[in-house]
Amino acid sequence: MAEDWACHRLRYSLLSALDIWIKYPLEVSGITSLFPATIYRGNSPLALALYTHWFYHNIDLSERLNTRKSRTIQGLRKMDLYAIDSDTESYAETSDSEEDQEECELTYCGHAQNILSSLDESIGKIDNFLSFERGFLHGDIVCSAADPSGQLGRVVGVDMLVDLETSSGDIIKHVNSKKLSRVRSFVSGDCVVMGPWIGRVIRAFDLVTVVFSDGARCEMLLRDSEVLKPIPPILFEDAPYFYYPGQRVRIVHPSISKSGTWLCGSWKASRDEGVVSHVDVGLVHVNWITSVTNVWGGQSSSPPNFQDPKKLTLLSCFPYANWQLGDWCTLSDCEGSLWENSDKSCFMSMTWKSSSDTQTAIGTYGSDYSQTYVVAKTKSSVDVLWQDGSTSLGLEPQSLVPVSTIGDHDFWPGQFILEKLTVEDNGRCQRTGIVTSVDALERTVKVKWAVSVDSDTVSYGDGLTEETVSAYELVLHPDFSFCTGEVIIRSAVNIENSEANLTNGTVAVSRESLDTSSAFLSCIGNVLGYNDEGLEVQWASGAISRVQHFEIIALDRILDDSLESMIEEHTTDDLVDMAEQEKMHLEDTKSALEESAGDCTGSLRKATAFLFSKTAFNFLTNVASSLFGAHDSTSSSSVNADSQYQIVTTAELQPSAEDISEEKQTMELMTQFEKPTLASENAMTKGFDVVTDCSDHHFVKEIGHENVKRGWVKKIQQEWSILQNDLPDGIHVRVYEERMDLLRACIVGAAGTPYHDNLFFFDIFFPPDYPHEPPSVHYHSGGLRLNPNLYESGKVCLSLLKTWAGTGSEVWDPENSTVLQLLLSLQALVLNEKPYFNEAGYDKFMGKADGEKNSITYNENAFLLSCKSMTYILHKPPKHFENFVKEHFTCRAPHILDACKAYLGGDLVGHARDSAYISDDGCKKSSTGFKIMLAKLLPKLVTTFSQAGIPCSL
Repeated sequence: MAEDWACHRLRYSLLSALDIWIKYPLEVSGITSLFPATIYRGNSPLALALYTHWFYHNIDLSERLNTRKSRTIQGLRKMDLYAIDSDTESYAETSDSEEDQEECELTYCGHAQNILSSLDESIGKIDNFLSFERGFLHGDIVCSAADPSGQLGRVVGVDMLVDLETSSGDIIKHVNSKKLSRVRSFVSGDCVVMGPWIGRVIRAFDLVTVVFSDGARCEMLLRDSEVLKPIPPILFEDAPYFYYPGQRVRIVHPSISKSGTWLCGSWKASRDEGVVSHVDVGLVHVNWITSVTNVWGGQSSSPPNFQDPKKLTLLSCFPYANWQLGDWCTLSDCEGSLWENSDKSCFMSMTWKSSSDTQTAIGTYGSDYSQTYVVAKTKSSVDVLWQDGSTSLGLEPQSLVPVSTIGDHDFWPGQFILEKLTVEDNGRCQRTGIVTSVDALERTVKVKWAVSVDSDTVSYGDGLTEETVSAYELVLHPDFSFCTGEVIIRSAVNIENSEANLTNGTVAVSRESLDTSSAFLSCIGNVLGYNDEGLEVQWASGAISRVQHFEIIALDRILDDSLESMIEEHTTDDLVDMAEQEKMHLEDTKSALEESAGDCTGSLRKATAFLFSKTAFNFLTNVASSLFGAHDSTSSSSVNADSQYQIVTTAELQPSAEDISEEKQTMELMTQFEKPTLASENAMTKGFDVVTDCSDHHFVKEIGHENVKRGWVKKIQQEWSILQNDLPDGIHVRVYEERMDLLRACIVGAAGTPYHDNLFFFDIFFPPDYPHEPPSVHYHSGGLRLNPNLYESGKVCLSLLKTWAGTGSEVWDPENSTVLQLLLSLQALVLNEKPYFNEAGYDKFMGKADGEKNSITYNENAFLLSCKSMTYILHKPPKHFENFVKEHFTCRAPHILDACKAYLGGDLVGHARDSAYISDDGCKKSSTGFKIMLAKLLPKLVTTFSQAGIPCSL
């Protein structure tokens, strides 16, 4: 039903568009002028529909039109065009009778027959328009459409030809995109350079030249779009710019033109209407980010935010590859000369061409009008650098598929990497290298290791320095990883020796040469790509050179470091403030105690007010009563004999009856709960237990448990009861006798997952406002990130904990949510079979080739990290789980080692001894890179088992 309605809407759009072409044959030449003529002139529903589908849904309407061509023809015979214009739903009520068809044809006086006879041609034009191609930019990650599970590639070159169109339908075909220029020299978001400073354009203000009917010409800087009003008819209703050449405008107030620059003639109040002949940028609002001198450790003041565009240098690379359908552009002078002898003026409608005012303006200043075009069609080819080091030139975009996400262990030739080090490698120097090739299927990387030449340079040797390693033991260098197009700044290192390996221009830089602003143009640039064991950079001056990775600094990295410094400084200030407040607090306390020395009874409350809350003070009072006797006791041990120490008898210190009652009820509730005995029991079978000593708990220093209410205690009692009775296999819990607000849980990794047989420990804290707020959870990570939801820092990202967005049952519900629900979510939803798809937004890639391939890679790495986690847990088991840890691994060690042997034999992670299993991406065996790493880890794991007293062998 939905598809039929969509087809009905499409047929309606087609008819409406054809109806417009019939009514306005002179202004609309055909469907090939959809951009921009039909969209902006006729406002055709068909054009709008095609525009919307193309940009937002990427639906192949050409196929739909062709497959339903016969139904469209039948619809044309049936539909009353006039009725459609007034009521789009009249199609459903149209009669199917032949009489209606004949009447329809007579009504149109042959128009319907003309439409039908040209339908094939019209659909052919639609097909021609819809044969758009997917565009790629430099740096895009792609894979082959024929082998989406194969190796990845990076786009390193783009060649583009475009067809340009005028409003009258004239086409310039096959223009090289490198000959195109933007209509505006600066737009919002552009990166600009002025002297040593780098900034981002916030807004560009138009400098509009208006030609009047008498030949006068005025140039006006417009900060407000309301000062010049377009005069109907509007040539382009959805134009990308507010003002454009050929536009008829009215000056709202004479003072606007009076303050302008009169290039020809002088100001007259009567000159209030004219034609826009030229538009450029007259003023630019810039947000200055940083400067080269500041990066080098110096100081320089930022320039004013509003700048003359002539003082700014645009920082960009590959602008020729960014053109899209519908973009406005200009041509170089050689191409523009094609139109100099023509009577067509770009963006001049037939109406305005016949206007006497416009004719006068064109006749007098026709050469001053900007020649502007619209991109009607693009045709591109791309060059791709594949992971294995090979390069494919001139590929058709249809043969490639964009890759939305790449794995953490995907590398490309030329990238700088670091060798991962483990705890056992402590003291060994971490090696740096450059990738020469990658085997994406086997996940191995050929690396050329760096050899230091001196403190500032490195070289990449031959022979023994090149090695094939596992992708799982490498990580991108955090300081020397650069993206194509990234803005960089030349570092102060080797600034005196920067002239080397130039491919275009000269970029010799010295500190003496930086006295002029233009010299800094050779210190700021964009990364073009990796080249010959270095980086190719295009500087703001236009020169291109090859640099070493340590010679440049990424702008984003500078900004990140600055942000971290600001946060650290702010945190330090807060700590200083807290220290000062604590010092003042202690001084006040000391003063109060000194004052109370003479009269303890009268001043004790005043002194202790600085130290204890009311509940804590009442608690200490009760303790004193139990030790020295109650205030009405006659015991000889009572302190009543000395009035100086009659603390509990002072009326001022006596708690209220309400406080005593609530405290008594709370204490009764805490003692009523029947705690399991602390006697030894089989640790493997004991799911729930109450223990003492919470000294190693992550939240042991949290406060608030002293002031809890009766309802909080009752809720925790319910949680304990649920855990004691309903804990499933694989989850073990310990609660603390002296701290009801703390809990520790252990979850056993389930079979079929990359976490099988491992142990995962979580410390849980119940806040004072529990259950209105969810508990806080800390994961014992050992410094490893083996799941998207479990961070190295111990953070647990879960919507149930309000650490991630969620809806419905995914979020914490004070009425229904429990700690058991939380533990089950961690067991089933976090530590699952395909944890890769836990990452935010990655679930949409489930079942797709690139997503499933990345999932296999993630599982392999997760198991390697899980093995490292086992050694960490065995070396440092959490308190009260020591026996459980040893008993668990004693029982499961043979199974773990057997699974490792199966994985070394080629079985997929989580499916040991299941040779028939095939992953969703068709993978049947584990990768060579995984086997290399597992072979290194396995002896260490066996050694750890043996040291823990667990008998095992390979």
